[in-house]
Amino acid sequence: MLNSPRSISADFLAGGGEMGDRMRAFDWGATPIGVTSQWPQSLRTALRIMLNTNHPMFIFWGPELIQFYNDAYRLTMGPERHPSALGQRGRECWEEIWPIIGPQIDQVMSGGAPTWYERQLVPVTRNGELEQVYWTYGYSPIDQDDGVGGVLVICRDVTHEHQATIALREREAELARVQQIGRIGGLEVDLRTGFRNRRSPEYLLVHGLPPDAENETHDDWVRRIHPEDREATEAKFREAIKAGVREYSVQYRIIRPSDGEVRWISVKSLIERDENGRAMRLVGAHTDVTDEVNAERALRQSEEEARRLAAKLADLNATLEARVLEKTRERDRIWNVSQDLLLVLNLDGVWRALNPAWSRTLGWDEAEMLNRTSDWLEHPDDHAKNRAELQRLGQGQATLRFENRLRHKDGSYRWLSWTAAPDQDSIYAVARDVTGENAARERLKVTEEALRQSQKMEAVGQLTGGIAHDFNNLLTGIVGSLDLMQIRLDQGRTENISRYINAAMTSANRAAALTHRLLAFARRQPLIPKSVDANALVFSLEDLLRRTIGERLSLEIVAAAGLWCTLCDPNQLESALLNLAINARDAMPDGGRLTIMTSNAQIDVASADAPALPSGDYIRIVVIDTGTGMSADVMARAFDPFFTTKPIGQGTGLGLSMIYGFARQSNGHVSIDSRLGQGTSVTLYLPRHHGTAAETVATLPRDDNAAVTGETVLVVEDEPIVRAVIVEMLRDEGYRVLEAVDGPSGLRVLCADSRIDLLITDVGLPGMNGRQLADQAREQRRDLKILFITGYAESAAIAKGFLLPGMEMVTKPFDLGDLSGRVRDMLAR
Repeated sequence: MLNSPRSISADFLAGGGEMGDRMRAFDWGATPIGVTSQWPQSLRTALRIMLNTNHPMFIFWGPELIQFYNDAYRLTMGPERHPSALGQRGRECWEEIWPIIGPQIDQVMSGGAPTWYERQLVPVTRNGELEQVYWTYGYSPIDQDDGVGGVLVICRDVTHEHQATIALREREAELARVQQIGRIGGLEVDLRTGFRNRRSPEYLLVHGLPPDAENETHDDWVRRIHPEDREATEAKFREAIKAGVREYSVQYRIIRPSDGEVRWISVKSLIERDENGRAMRLVGAHTDVTDEVNAERALRQSEEEARRLAAKLADLNATLEARVLEKTRERDRIWNVSQDLLLVLNLDGVWRALNPAWSRTLGWDEAEMLNRTSDWLEHPDDHAKNRAELQRLGQGQATLRFENRLRHKDGSYRWLSWTAAPDQDSIYAVARDVTGENAARERLKVTEEALRQSQKMEAVGQLTGGIAHDFNNLLTGIVGSLDLMQIRLDQGRTENISRYINAAMTSANRAAALTHRLLAFARRQPLIPKSVDANALVFSLEDLLRRTIGERLSLEIVAAAGLWCTLCDPNQLESALLNLAINARDAMPDGGRLTIMTSNAQIDVASADAPALPSGDYIRIVVIDTGTGMSADVMARAFDPFFTTKPIGQGTGLGLSMIYGFARQSNGHVSIDSRLGQGTSVTLYLPRHHGTAAETVATLPRDDNAAVTGETVLVVEDEPIVRAVIVEMLRDEGYRVLEAVDGPSGLRVLCADSRIDLLITDVGLPGMNGRQLADQAREQRRDLKILFITGYAESAAIAKGFLLPGMEMVTKPFDLGDLSGRVRDMLAR
């Protein structure tokens, strides 16, 4: 369970310079407003605006009027308050001026309209002294729920502008006093002639004229006026003369001849007239008010910007309130109409809020489910996992696709799939009723299992039918030949006995070949893997392939340079290539071209050509013909055992299935691409082997005197007839033979002191199997040579490490001559 609020990102405090850094680092949890994750959206928006403006602003929030301010306002504060004012209560921070600003703030906090004050005297203690500071400022309410949560203050220290305005007014008053007592201020103009009769040094300085400047005319004065002000200024002067007024004032810009600078001039004058009202003389003062005009403009611009900001904030608050209201309505609509089950619960699992979908799904009223945990609804088998998932949520981890069962009011259970996430002291969850989906999935699983069983039985039926057909033919040949032999021997006729023996042996060898093909398809054929150079193997088969396909077909071998080695049984690879060549020959009765290509292949992901291969390095052997091709239906069944398109008697339907079994047993893959009338391409993938190709070990020549040294062979075979045949053959060869019927009896012989040069053992012995016996034998006799024999090699498939040095394997049925040669080879090494 969580004991403290989780850290929530405060993106609304991003930026803001020094004050942004201070606010992000501040321990708000120690203040009345709490951690940032609990702050309302209106406060977050106001803070984002405040931190990212260059105008001085601060915020009072909550009943305690906790204070925030930005960098621009920080510059107006003295060291007595910054940085301690951040997070401080407003009344404590501004105690000496609270009688002035307190009532203004209370008016806004109580729901009053925004207020604006210009050039308000608010004395402030700065740098240890009480300063008479003039402020222009405004208060804008910050909404929260149905009331006001705080106040945004936009302000500006206008003390300097205020002082400049006062000074200007004093100067204007002085000028007015001078004019009233008839003193010549800075200028005297004879209005009858238009010449400036008398000009003070200050006038010359203001207008940028040299001290010894000659008297000037009215036109000289007009030319100094800024072009944009010239027409209006002269018109006002002429209107004052014509209108008969005594006082004349105007403000305009001039371009000083001395330096070309633009300056603002304020003119205050008295016009003297005769008894008929005719203008005779003008006495006035010209004052350079450029600094005051610029200050006044800056003040107006700042005040206008503050007003715009206040209006923008008011609009933003209104927009935010409308958005919040609309989002609330949308949330309520979603909450009420959602078919998903929405739930809010605390970290103890107590349900705090749920939408109407719960009642529709489980049948219980909302009041029956609220303020309780789900213990009373849970399936008894789900209690433990539900508690564990609730604990994970309390530790801050989210839930995704968690399923459990809750009880419907009718007593049945509904499967629910949950997604949930913790936030603060609550958990927000969404559940979906997947009862129907789970039931459909179970029905689909049962249906798929029934389909697989049906397909399996269909395959078994096809396989057993094919096996029965072929083996009945072969057994007929064997039994028939043996019957004829028995008849001829009973008749005393031995002249054709060898022909019957050859016929029986031919059928038996064909049965052995059929067995090997079945084992290859089932991936149970014992293989002897070696590191193979596929290029060298293909070229070694070239002559045999040419004789096999005949002169009507051309053969092309395209061998890739730098081909990697592969680990496989070279004899089985040769058989696979011969099988493919024979199929290609049969598919090109009118001639054509057979191409065998080799290349390296890197497979990163499963491809359509080799979907069953894991990523890695492979060699690729492609056999391409230009024959009749296959239809899509035929190609889909090409690897099925006993499936053939050849006429009866010309194919067993096991060739491609044997290649498929060999490839898969070698950790590779085989695929077919074919089009009717365009030919067929068969691609064989075999895994890369990091090593050099193994050298072929030459078969030792047969030596009829090989056993004269009296080697001893131990034969362990549980099948009496097979054991008897092997023992008799070995004794005929001159070996001393010991025999045992199972593993334990063979082990007793091995533990004795008798000389034993070779152990021949069946792999599939009952109890202690042949490999276990071999391991025990090597414990007693470290260098003992071992020859395994097997008919069904499930336990002797090419698992890594099965055949250790000094071990070999032959498969049943075997030719006695081949077995004799293998024994001689092993003993002679």
